[in-house]
Amino acid sequence: MNARRLLMRRDHRRRAAAVVQVAVTATLTLGMAALAVDVGILYTAQSQIQVSADAAALAAAAELGGTGNVEAAALAAADQYAGANKVWGMTPKVWPEDIEFGRALLDSGTGKFDFDPGGDRLDALRVTVRHQTPTIPNKRVTLTLPLAFANIFGIADSTLRARATAVLVPRDIAVVIDLSNSMCWDSQLRFWSRSDGGYSNLRDIWCALDGPEPARPYIPGSPLESEYASDTGPTFGWMTDWGHQLIPGSYSASSDPGLWYIKKSSTTSVTAINTKLSAEKYTSAEQTAIKSGSRDGTASHWRNRCGVMLGLAKWKRGKTGAAYPGGGNGDDVLDNSEMVWIAKPSWAKDWGWTDFIDWVQSHYLSAFKYRYGLKTFTDFLMENQPEKFSTDNLWQTPEQPLRAIKDSVQTMIDTVSAQEGLDQISLEIFATTGRHELDLTDVYQDIADRLYVRQSGHYDRTTNIGGGLARAIDELGSSRARDAAVKFIVLMSDGVPNVDGNGNYLYDGAPAAVNYAYSKAQEAADAGAYIFCVSVGVGVDRTVMQNIAEIGNGQEFYATGTPAEYSAQLEQIFKDLGGKRPVRLIN
Repeated sequence: MNARRLLMRRDHRRRAAAVVQVAVTATLTLGMAALAVDVGILYTAQSQIQVSADAAALAAAAELGGTGNVEAAALAAADQYAGANKVWGMTPKVWPEDIEFGRALLDSGTGKFDFDPGGDRLDALRVTVRHQTPTIPNKRVTLTLPLAFANIFGIADSTLRARATAVLVPRDIAVVIDLSNSMCWDSQLRFWSRSDGGYSNLRDIWCALDGPEPARPYIPGSPLESEYASDTGPTFGWMTDWGHQLIPGSYSASSDPGLWYIKKSSTTSVTAINTKLSAEKYTSAEQTAIKSGSRDGTASHWRNRCGVMLGLAKWKRGKTGAAYPGGGNGDDVLDNSEMVWIAKPSWAKDWGWTDFIDWVQSHYLSAFKYRYGLKTFTDFLMENQPEKFSTDNLWQTPEQPLRAIKDSVQTMIDTVSAQEGLDQISLEIFATTGRHELDLTDVYQDIADRLYVRQSGHYDRTTNIGGGLARAIDELGSSRARDAAVKFIVLMSDGVPNVDGNGNYLYDGAPAAVNYAYSKAQEAADAGAYIFCVSVGVGVDRTVMQNIAEIGNGQEFYATGTPAEYSAQLEQIFKDLGGKRPVRLIN
């Protein structure tokens, strides 16, 4: 009996111990479950607040590439983007003390960035997200997460915070400029009367031939408003009067006193020529021979008499009583040996006065064919003798749209320079061939200065967009480029390629030329470069430029209208391009 009771007592003690064990285990299990729930909530909330901080830092850093009060703009962007990423239903708030501004230091050995707070140059910042939007304005409220089960252990909530650092990433920028001869078409007679609101500034080109170089920036205006309005420009022989202004819709070449109509194989009847020949003491017989086209079957006779009528040459007839008696054979034919041509200007290199006479004889615009004067002479230089080895001062004239591009590149240089953002810039140009002009450099003004002394058709004339992109690809892949830098290509052109990958001139918009440009754009994109295209000029093919930008994961910009209008547009476009800085999170 006693044994049975003893066994019953032992069994009761076992059951009691089991109850205690179950109670303790249940408490621990519930505690662990509560902890797991709260840890999960905390993990999710921390992930959300880090996303908020990252977004705030990236958005704020992007504002550092702008102008004006960048610190205020950065704060506003950080607050906006932090608040757009809620944390467990709460809206984060960024206050001024939540942002540190500083600069990015690039370790050339590791290729990584470090953040250095403070300083004058701001290209990096650190954002701490730790507050939530308050119900009472201007009151700081800590971003706090209530805990569901940790109260069991006396923990009611947890303070949340996250930090992110972002930098404006330095860029290696290849500026690729179209220097084909179409980059002065806006200034030529070719498009003096346009339907898009543009007009020719041909008179300014003429005035600038003997200086001064136009102001920087050159502000185009009507002939009466231009900075050259009071400039009389250079004269050549008896070509001294500019004549009527090139006003679209009302100008007439046939009634322009500044153009003399001297047709081959015809007798000239321009009154001003009669006056000039008489003043030069040519006899009546000489004047008749000079003005008559009866012997123009001989090309040299035509050139010679035209040159005399323009005051570009003197006729040494070789007859007593003649204006210039010595040296000739005395007949009525203006032989080559009897011509004394006036000196060419010092900047005229690879052409002569007879080249000008022949060119106007077959002018590409019928209205100006056989019409000689300062207008057709200036047009001759840009259209027929544009290379620097032929005419070496056209770079100092306001050839359009090239001059607007030069000024706009200067604006981009000024914007990049003001940012002090560790960027490098190279200069690539193209016409028939692509040419590497300047290595990637942080001496930015060298880029603008080199471009300013280049002219439309500087080396050659046609348009090899693919060749220009090829030079940019080479430079951005060279030892001068940096692994940590983002690669940009800024391409300026009218978008009308006519040269293929073998350097063959085809025709404007030839598929082989276009496809070569596209293939180089794809090669650039495959190498990680972004292409930004700037379309400008009469007859621009935006489709080609838009496609190149799309292939290059970039953007196409377009400038149009009058020279004054597209100059202003280009200024803003290149300012925007200078400030288009990529951002990256570090640390």
